[in-house]
Amino acid sequence: MSRKQIFSVCGMCTVRCPIMAEVNKGEVVFLQGNPHVPAMKGALCPRGAAGIALVKDSERPQYPMIRTGSRGEGKWRKAGWDEAFDYVSDRLKEISNAYGARSIAFSDRGGPFQDLHKAFMKGLGSPNYTNHDASCARNVDHACVSVTGLGRKDLVYDLKNARHVVLQFRNIFEAVNVQEVNNLTDALENGCKLTVIDIRANISATKANRFFMVRPGTDYAFNLAVIHELLANNLYDKDYAGLWIKDLDKLEAFVKPYTPEWAETETGICASELRQFVREFSEAKPSVIWHPGWMTARYRHSFYVCRSIYIINALLGSVGAKGGLPLANKPADVGRTGLRALADLYPKPADKRADGAGWKYPHFSDGPGIAHLLYKAMDSDDPYPVKAYIAYRHDPLMGISRS
Repeated sequence: MSRKQIFSVCGMCTVRCPIMAEVNKGEVVFLQGNPHVPAMKGALCPRGAAGIALVKDSERPQYPMIRTGSRGEGKWRKAGWDEAFDYVSDRLKEISNAYGARSIAFSDRGGPFQDLHKAFMKGLGSPNYTNHDASCARNVDHACVSVTGLGRKDLVYDLKNARHVVLQFRNIFEAVNVQEVNNLTDALENGCKLTVIDIRANISATKANRFFMVRPGTDYAFNLAVIHELLANNLYDKDYAGLWIKDLDKLEAFVKPYTPEWAETETGICASELRQFVREFSEAKPSVIWHPGWMTARYRHSFYVCRSIYIINALLGSVGAKGGLPLANKPADVGRTGLRALADLYPKPADKRADGAGWKYPHFSDGPGIAHLLYKAMDSDDPYPVKAYIAYRHDPLMGISRS
């Protein structure tokens, strides 16, 4: 049997790992990580390896269906593609004519096709593209911008060269990013220390040098005490702080009450253990990574937890450092022009976003928006009616709270 090797990018989640597909007569017969990417080591996570099963799943919809009963009855009929396209386009035209293009909304799970979806919405004239990121990494991005002026993807996690890694809102060894798993595993084998802070003993905790089981909702208290210790005992990188950190005196005044003893009453973590951890973590600077996390929407103050993490990284000089959070290279950094996005071919819609991102809430990025606030707009018609909604490749009713 002759097989072709085709290199691509996995679309089973938003990590988008590089993959190699073995194809026989136009059919995928095997998937693995791209062997030419060293950090992949030829591996894929179970979700990526299941890509073949997704294509071949007998229960996967093979054709469009149009509802025939009332909403919620579960009554559908099979439709042809031409009929389905006509049905959707006619309804979108009707709604756009009656309420304006801004009344159409679209959300997705992210992944390699976001540009196409954004272009589709801009082509219609609607600003209301959003995705699942409100329940994932929006707090991380907003926190990074508020502290550093950079987006979270402007910084890279140099796990392979780190000397001490802290996982707080991140459970790498139970997650799907194969490169992160391999890089952190290599670092641990080379002597890197791992500290895990979580409300449960997860798999990452079993591989840690130190595990702090904090009370639910007390991560912020723990981090404030860490900042207090770094500043009170001069354990931070003074040279780095002198060059790059503004208003350090105000930060010092802010965290003065938040001692390890205070944090012990909040978190349940012994003050002496917290102090010992801070000393050890500081000794590894600047090659330290306090991972700012994913799925950082657990509590009302999760945004501030993410901010505190970036502040700790900055205090230890890890932003821009090898083994820390170096700056991501962009095409312009090497004298090249990057690919132009399809969505950039369309003008930005004149209307404001229904979820308020970028205008009502100027501290929220207007890129992927805030999905749960979009649903509130659907309920209230404030600031205007949203009458059509396309949900692509995710389940917003299960994945995103309206509250």
